[in-house]
Amino acid sequence: MESLVLCLWFISVGLAQMFTGQDPLAKQGTHCNVTGQWKNELGSTLQLTSNGPELRGVYHTAVETECGASGQNREARVVGVISEGPQPTVAFSVQWLKGSCSVWVGQCFLLPGGGQVLKTLWMLRSAAESTAGNWGSTRLGEDQFVFVGKAEVADGH
Repeated sequence: MESLVLCLWFISVGLAQMFTGQDPLAKQGTHCNVTGQWKNELGSTLQLTSNGPELRGVYHTAVETECGASGQNREARVVGVISEGPQPTVAFSVQWLKGSCSVWVGQCFLLPGGGQVLKTLWMLRSAAESTAGNWGSTRLGEDQFVFVGKAEVADGH
C-alpha cells in the first residue's frame, strides 16, 4: 500500500509538471519552518525559534483591550510547542503585564507561491474581579500570521 501511495504521488507531481510546465515542489519548501518573524492582519509581530518540540520567542502586540494592559513596550515572552511534520500544528501563549494571558493554537501551511502562513485561533483571558465577571473576561478570535522572513529572533528570555 505504501508503494502505491508513493507511486501515485510521483505520478501527480509528474502530471502537474507536464501540464503546467513547472515543478510544483520547486516553488516551495517541503516543510513549514516557523523560526523567524511573522506578522498578523492587525500588525502584531511574532518572532519564533523552534528547537525540537519547543517554541520560544517574543510577541509584540499592535492592539490592547485597555491602554497599558500589555506593558510599556507591548511585548511579551512566547512559550509553546510544535508538532512534527511538513505542516506542523502549533500552540503558544503569552502572559501580559497586567495579568491577562493569550493563547494561540493553529497550523503552519505552505502556500502555492512558496510562502508560509500560520492559521490560528486565539483566546484572551483577562483577570476577573469575581465569578460574576467570569464570562466577560474571555475573548475568542482568529489570527493569520504571514511569514515575513528570517529575522534576528529573540529567545524569549
